[in-house]
Amino acid sequence: MRTRTPKLAAAGAIAALTAIVATATVAAAARVTKSRTAGPRVTVPVLAVTAQAGRATPALTPDLIALGDSIFRGKVAGGLCFTCHQPNAKGLPGIAPDLTDDKWLHGDGSYEFIVATVTKGVPKPKQAVAPMLPKGGANLTDAQIRAVAAYVYSLRNAKR
Repeated sequence: MRTRTPKLAAAGAIAALTAIVATATVAAAARVTKSRTAGPRVTVPVLAVTAQAGRATPALTPDLIALGDSIFRGKVAGGLCFTCHQPNAKGLPGIAPDLTDDKWLHGDGSYEFIVATVTKGVPKPKQAVAPMLPKGGANLTDAQIRAVAAYVYSLRNAKR
């Protein structure tokens, strides 16, 4: 006997995603507690999924943004972002762009775009003399990249 899976229309899928609460795998932001029965238990922050511009984007929690800020400034995980983008994220002309304004040189400024940019780097920058290395030259995990992206995304979207 075969079971059929219902198909959702695009609008229905967005509405369904809006109602979903996803568990983020942000190991660095996770809280570890002791359990009497099964050893350490990891509590991971929960991100609600919201619809934005026709696609699902995680609602970025204050804890995730704070972790990204710490990585960006080099306080956690050996992040090097502040070196070129400066601690205030305003950048250095000819070296790295301002991350606080509405001008994005290599994409749309969405959270997904920022994750992809940090992950892959910028091999041929439009206004800088040198490329941005993948992960900014640091050894960041996927969870740490998502946290940095949350922080950078929050910089310009906090104004709105």
